[in-house]
Amino acid sequence: MSKQHKRAAADLRRFIDVSNQLHQQYVSNPDVFRTYERFVELQLGYFLPRYDDLLERPGYSAAVHFVVSDLTGPGIANRDRDLARVEPIMSRFLPAAALDALALAMQLNSRVLAINLEIADRLAALLRSGDQISERTYCMASRRASSFTECQELITMTRRAGEQLDHFAHLPMIRTLLHSMKLPARLGGVGDLHAFLEKGLDTFVGVPDVHEFLNVMEHRMTDVFYRVFEEDLESLEDTPLAA
Repeated sequence: MSKQHKRAAADLRRFIDVSNQLHQQYVSNPDVFRTYERFVELQLGYFLPRYDDLLERPGYSAAVHFVVSDLTGPGIANRDRDLARVEPIMSRFLPAAALDALALAMQLNSRVLAINLEIADRLAALLRSGDQISERTYCMASRRASSFTECQELITMTRRAGEQLDHFAHLPMIRTLLHSMKLPARLGGVGDLHAFLEKGLDTFVGVPDVHEFLNVMEHRMTDVFYRVFEEDLESLEDTPLAA
């Protein structure tokens, strides 16, 4: 095993561990889990309308949902648990480039997860019992949890992850192997992980122009994060967010 391969495997293990440790902050308590899942749904409801025009274009809608939701959104705890189980096998058999791509995705995942958990905590401190989350309170909490500069770094990571996923999606051998592993993955108890990987590859194969898609995503993410972190709070909506 080369030094590059060992480094990539070590990075993957590290970011998987970080993600699963963060998941434990909410999955172990049913009430906290429901509250956090509801928060993420409201957050997606705030972000997704920024991509309405892309959502109407064939081949782009699935890619938007994958980047905004599947990569870092709700319901990923089982996938990350699966990944921890199969990481030793993946690190042994996958090339360094594939491990690097997975490590980047998991690093992005862990950073977004940490920020989301912090935003949720800040919202709990800001809101009185019975209050609903508005754009203004969401942005107030976000500014106490992160920054525009940090989110610009996450945008760059998202673009890199998309470019790497697109590269592997267009390798027929990788896609054929992954599709052939669907049943064994389910029988082995790692169906959530397999479904995520398969969806990611199939999604990017179906995008008519990945370069255009990533450019639009980068610009839209920058715009929405500017609003979240830099806009005058008094100009933001005070009506409840909808999922």
